[in-house]
Amino acid sequence: MKIEKDALLQGRYQIEGLIGEGGMSYVYKAKDKKLGRIVAIKVLKEQYAEDKEFISKFQEEARSAAKLNHLNIVSTFDTVDEGNLHFIVMELVEGVTLKNFIQRKGRLSERESIGIALQLIDGIDIAHKMGVIHRDIKPQNIIISTEGVVKIADFGIAGVASQEAANTAVMGSVHYISPEQAKRGISDARSDIYSFSCVLYEMLTGKVPYAGEDSMSVVFSHLEDPIPRVRDSVKELSKAIDYIVWRGMQKKASLRYQNISDMGEDLQLALDDPEGSFLSEREEEGSRIFGRKEMDQGISNLYKGLAIASVILIAGVFLFLGYKVVGVLRSVKSISGESETAMKVTEESTQVAITISALDNLLPEIVGKTVSEAEDFLSNYDIHIYPEKEEYSDQYEEGQIISYPGGKYSTHSRLYVTLSKGPKDIRFYDPSAPSDLSELQKMSLSDLEIKLKDRKIAYTVVEEASDTVEKGYIIRTNKASTKEPGELLITVSSGQSTAPVLMPDLTNLSEEEAISVLEEEGLTLGNISYIPSNTVEKGYVISQSVPTETYVETGQAISFSVSSGSEGKSRNGQEKAWVSSINQSVSIGSGGPGVSGTVLVVVYLKQDINGETRYTTLQSARTYALGSEMQLSLNRIAGASGVSKGTIEVVDAENDRILASYDLDFHPEG
Repeated sequence: MKIEKDALLQGRYQIEGLIGEGGMSYVYKAKDKKLGRIVAIKVLKEQYAEDKEFISKFQEEARSAAKLNHLNIVSTFDTVDEGNLHFIVMELVEGVTLKNFIQRKGRLSERESIGIALQLIDGIDIAHKMGVIHRDIKPQNIIISTEGVVKIADFGIAGVASQEAANTAVMGSVHYISPEQAKRGISDARSDIYSFSCVLYEMLTGKVPYAGEDSMSVVFSHLEDPIPRVRDSVKELSKAIDYIVWRGMQKKASLRYQNISDMGEDLQLALDDPEGSFLSEREEEGSRIFGRKEMDQGISNLYKGLAIASVILIAGVFLFLGYKVVGVLRSVKSISGESETAMKVTEESTQVAITISALDNLLPEIVGKTVSEAEDFLSNYDIHIYPEKEEYSDQYEEGQIISYPGGKYSTHSRLYVTLSKGPKDIRFYDPSAPSDLSELQKMSLSDLEIKLKDRKIAYTVVEEASDTVEKGYIIRTNKASTKEPGELLITVSSGQSTAPVLMPDLTNLSEEEAISVLEEEGLTLGNISYIPSNTVEKGYVISQSVPTETYVETGQAISFSVSSGSEGKSRNGQEKAWVSSINQSVSIGSGGPGVSGTVLVVVYLKQDINGETRYTTLQSARTYALGSEMQLSLNRIAGASGVSKGTIEVVDAENDRILASYDLDFHPEG
């Protein structure tokens, strides 16, 4: 069900626009007016909204997903059923999908791929432990936020969509589907591991593991074709990562990793040991390979038994000799000191101790830093820091790290920290200088309300007209901070005052004089038209949009026409003026909360006449607020006779910078 912009759902969620569409839903960006945050709203399409069985599954899975609370899972905030309207309110993550990220880069490096995979595994593992299976893991459902946090979306909800797709014989996400899902329509945590391994394959190689002319040929490949190896596509990839992806993509679920956390442990080992010396332990656990399957099958049990017996015999000989050597060394200990072997152990232990000690000494210094500052500070150790909680703090500014869990940390560790939300008491102005409200007046009411509601502070808002404070921003408060007793009273600007003004006479004034008079009277400048005249001197006002001696509201826009002289009028009643017109909104710079200033703007007409460029001033210099819009509306622009083309240039006069330009066609008048 499509929803129009600005629609209000549940009296709370105001739609800002459509941001995406999937097979089963529309996704909108919306503002949660109650909590003052931006959210994503996923609304079921009409064909699903009338299917009671589907709705029941959808609600059940959405409730399961809502229980998941993890940094690497897109949060589900609310589920709503209102007649035939069914929607889920979710966290809006600003960023790029993993699919787009791979397409932009071609393929990801091994280290980058593992880093993304480890973040995702943290989230998937939590979900699996809570009994929630995704069933549709694919790069399109994975988002890399602008802060570098990787999040997986549609947990549980994707399962309803995939079941519905199977029921309607439509195969979706076939490039990542597990054999058991494709063959029997069943899935468990190991099915997610298969799909996840396909995603890891794509990150490392830049392509999906199985491709085909149609969906069914891809599905058949998942069921029957040999498992592709990442090193066949990218030679420089390590043996360890090759094994990990291969094992995760086993056709039989019983041969894969049984828990995704086990896969995460191997990926962590692969960072430190790319050659995969740890893989020998995996063979003992029953994972039959590293390298080619045929290599393992070529070694008979007899040869393996002989090899083991030989190793045991050789080891026994060396142990016997070692025993004798140690006896001799002990006998001369007082003469020769500690053995070389003991020295080596001591040196290695010291080196490890120094490394741990150095990091332990550095970690306390991240307190008081932001996450990005802390990661830069610990860049030599490749420590990744993730905000886990937020608390109020009088000691640390908003966004600074307050604390982190104790324990031993090493290179590549993940560190979950507590961030400051700033002081619980909000300070509005310095009580020793109550007349200085400049900083307070840069704060919008909407931003302040979020902080007050979060702190559960009661307040009352009254509006007051202001010629100096922008509409929606704070003019003053009745106390210096929320720490002071009594209810908080906030006075917010409703914009400029609207006291009536007697319209002055602008005719026969110069253009500059007319603009000055409007400013003095508290009126704003509307459009200026330039009209040829044989009776009024060039540059002087001919007429005005509001009659003289009429009362108008303060701030009302007043337009007037100015004589452009006799140029452009017909000569001898034969030649006609060449004219054009324009009506455009021009953005004046980039303003915003806390950003102020003005821009001096001039409007020119540029034409090429007989090989020379001529500039004609259409609007003399006037001041506009930074971040405002200028309405460029000229009904009759007189150009050079016989010249059919021209360009309007809106210029920042102080910096000689073109803010906007528009090409115009000129035609004979009449």
